[in-house]
Amino acid sequence: MEPQSPPPPASPFNPAPRPAAPQRAGGCSKPLIVGCVVVFLVGAIALLGGLWYVSTHAAALLQWSFQQTETSVLAQLPKDVTPEERANLQQAFADVRQALRDGKVPLERLQPLQFKILEITRKGSSVTRQDVLELTRAMEEAVGKGGRAAPAPSPTP
Repeated sequence: MEPQSPPPPASPFNPAPRPAAPQRAGGCSKPLIVGCVVVFLVGAIALLGGLWYVSTHAAALLQWSFQQTETSVLAQLPKDVTPEERANLQQAFADVRQALRDGKVPLERLQPLQFKILEITRKGSSVTRQDVLELTRAMEEAVGKGGRAAPAPSPTP
């Protein structure tokens, strides 16, 4: 046997042809397709389970949401809110949670109240005393207490 010499280097103007790659069928392999289908099905089942849980526990989730919102709103109350107004706001939150617990208020009636709460929480530290009074009044109306009239805002020092 004669020793083989290495092939001559390919010229950039006349490159040597590359050996052909083995031909394979296009598309994804079966394990990849099965894995994707399984992931999709597990995700769909989890989504449906979550929707079922939310629909069957809506009142409890709303109570929890109102508790979290109360904590947030009380933390950003302006300094000119009187202790009585703060107590009225806390009582209004407690009344809404109790009405939800007892099933006395339909969830649809709380939608305008939720918009009001969203508006106030978006304001952050720029919440005014008037906002607090309006929120208290809206919560009292939502649970059917609306008998108390909110006092007019007093001049700020």
